Amino acid sequence: MIKNLLYILVFLYSFDCISQTATIDTTEFIQEVQYDKSAITPLQFDDEAIQELKQDEAFDYVEFVPPDNIWTRFKSWINGLWNSFIDWILQGNEATGILGFLVKALPYLLIAGVLAFLVWLFLRIDLGGSPLKNTELNKVILSDEQDIIETQDIHSLITQAVRENKYRLAVRFYYLLVLQKLSQKDIIDWQVQKTNADYVYEIKSEKLRKEFTKLTRIYDFIWYGNFDVNETDFLKAEKEFKQITATL
Repeated sequence: MIKNLLYILVFLYSFDCISQTATIDTTEFIQEVQYDKSAITPLQFDDEAIQELKQDEAFDYVEFVPPDNIWTRFKSWINGLWNSFIDWILQGNEATGILGFLVKALPYLLIAGVLAFLVWLFLRIDLGGSPLKNTELNKVILSDEQDIIETQDIHSLITQAVRENKYRLAVRFYYLLVLQKLSQKDIIDWQVQKTNADYVYEIKSEKLRKEFTKLTRIYDFIWYGNFDVNETDFLKAEKEFKQITATL
């Protein structure tokens, strides 16, 4: 009897909970739209401030594109060769630490080396064209060419220079002898103000022009380069001069 009564109470309690849960809330919410009717003042742009900002480099985002010309293409080509050389040395690895510093500094070291070599070469050149300055024979300069070619016995001058072991001076006399013979054959029009390159263009024979160009290089190297010329070097140069003078 008591057990049945408990069942009835549990049933009634459960039914009451279900009834409360099923109740529908019918409360209504009214939404009202509010408009902002306050006065609005339009913003004014400061033209002077805008111009100042335009001139400020900090706000310049335009990327500079270098002009496409021969110089820029040459620099790009050099940079490409240099990058390929570095990649070849490093085998595609990134240079870091001391090696990275050396890679960055190497181009400047090469440029400095080239400049140092040019300065050294410039200091070695005898701009006066005179190998020694202790005798009258060694005071032959460019202004003496006309007198030597037109009036002097160049063979005797060569013999005297060789006898005194002044081989650079002997090479100079040999070159003047070639100019003398070319002028006498009307192959060139010798003039004091002309350069050796002018005479090269005046020679019509291709074979003779090549031989004279070779002699000019030998002469320029020995005479204008302040280098010691020994007997062996002179004999090699003398052979070249004798070959061309024999055909004139």
